[in-house]
Amino acid sequence: MGILRYQNQAGAAYALVEGDTATKLDAATLVDALALDCAKGETVDLKTLHPLPALDPGGKILCVALNYVDHAKEAEQPIPETPLLFFKAAECMIGADDPIDPPSMIKQLDYEGEMAIIIGKGGRDISKADALDHIAGVTPFNDVSARDIFKVKAGDTVHLDWFSAKSIDRSTPIGPEVVPMTQMRDAIEAGTVRVVTKVNGDVRQDAPISDMIFDIPTLIAFISSRVTLSPGDVIATGTPPGVGAGTGQYISSGDVVRIEITGLPVLENTVA
Repeated sequence: MGILRYQNQAGAAYALVEGDTATKLDAATLVDALALDCAKGETVDLKTLHPLPALDPGGKILCVALNYVDHAKEAEQPIPETPLLFFKAAECMIGADDPIDPPSMIKQLDYEGEMAIIIGKGGRDISKADALDHIAGVTPFNDVSARDIFKVKAGDTVHLDWFSAKSIDRSTPIGPEVVPMTQMRDAIEAGTVRVVTKVNGDVRQDAPISDMIFDIPTLIAFISSRVTLSPGDVIATGTPPGVGAGTGQYISSGDVVRIEITGLPVLENTVA
């Protein structure tokens, strides 16, 4: 069971997905729909609904870099002592089934399968003990990156241009449905959720979230010590090893990228 944000004639709407059917919900936001206390409408075939990005407009899109030890190693970076964060622009975000369609100048396009959490209850200086109570839902996320514009030289120094590499237009799928945290909490606490990325059917990434350097309560506590979290904010929790930058296997036109995460719907997109 999950909540789908989909396109209708008036804009965005929400539906409760169970199997191949979707029941329309009278909800104003994704977070409201995840509370599952809104009125229900007609039931329709899920295939008739076009998924929109699974996030509330206006929410912050926060991402965590180098949150798996072996991913830091393949990136030839030291292990962070505290979470390393960056933002993504709203214009990056696309829905399930939408084409990954970045600017034509990008030549080294990379996939990064991740589990993302949707904040349901905001707060500042949230404690680790309370952190999981602030999550409304969980969904797949593909932090597509442009490796060829990541590094910028300034004399003998090389800087990382996080904005250019991570906020490329129409690059980042999220969804299709968001699964309520009540269904995912036990597996998240046990660390048994696995993040798997496949490209054209070949497994490129496969790791449990127990391999994270900073677990989800730590991430929420750390982020909320810097900025107030609000309902609808997205936190992408980091990617396992096996990205294209580590293997030399980038993605290009026609490639199908599939993110499979335990307990969540599959997120699949094709590169335009």
